[in-house]
Amino acid sequence: MSSFSNQVKNEITVIDEVVNKKELLRGLLQINATISFTSEGLTLKFKTKNINIVNLLADLIYEFYKTESTILSSQEKRLNKETIYMLEVNQNASYIIRDLKIVEAKEDISYSLKKEISSEDERASYLRGAFLACGSINDPKSLTYHMEIQTFNMMVATNLRDLMNTFGLNAKLSKNRRGYIVYLKKAETISDFIRIIGASESVMEFENLRIEKDLSNSINRIMNCEIANQRKTEESARRQIDEINYLMSHNIELKPGLKDVANLRLKYPDDSLTELSVKSEEELEKPISRNTVIHRLREIHDIFVNNTASQE
Repeated sequence: MSSFSNQVKNEITVIDEVVNKKELLRGLLQINATISFTSEGLTLKFKTKNINIVNLLADLIYEFYKTESTILSSQEKRLNKETIYMLEVNQNASYIIRDLKIVEAKEDISYSLKKEISSEDERASYLRGAFLACGSINDPKSLTYHMEIQTFNMMVATNLRDLMNTFGLNAKLSKNRRGYIVYLKKAETISDFIRIIGASESVMEFENLRIEKDLSNSINRIMNCEIANQRKTEESARRQIDEINYLMSHNIELKPGLKDVANLRLKYPDDSLTELSVKSEEELEKPISRNTVIHRLREIHDIFVNNTASQE
């Protein structure tokens, strides 16, 4: 998980008065809870790498169901060895599962989040929980913009996508080796999503970094364009000089107007066409416009082409 994702998650684990806590809890558990059967009955489990999220989940479960959760921790076996927190609920697990319709969300094809959750505030709170459960956002300074929420169940993913699109986000759904992901690729919709889930400080940072990135990209595009134009000017100048030198070495006489432009080009090999026009004001009695410089260099090119063709 990127540091920006952590920032967003840490911001929205702090509950404010506009959040519907029941729908936030539903989003957390429908997206990322697993159900297992033990000798003592059903067990509800939730896994995360963020201690703030597991503490929030435990608080919400106690607030609504007066049920204590067990929190365990372990370290990944991979190189970074991040801490993984596992929350387990045994007491009242069956009731919590039924109340939040966790099984229906995964198995009932008639289940619809859009119909289940009516108000905009409730939907935003659910998305807040869904992002806390399994969401991530690329660092805004990275090459591409990407936000996703991962789940292992296609029906859950489909309902999540449809719920996100009630906000006009145009979320997409795809399958990969990890399961199913609901994702956004455009900076504008990612910014909207961060705002919807209530991470106002992260929205401001995202937009500031986006502006800096876009400005940097614009400057780079301008510089690349200028470099390309400069290279093109240099290549054209070299070709023009080669053609003029060829004509002179073969004693091919040019008309006075063409000779004036040819001499300017030889004298100022690195100048652009505009600069040659300016130099003509200093060098010649009658200045030559840029368009006339272009026209006469084309005439010289045509003479060069005709002469080289006749010698083949």
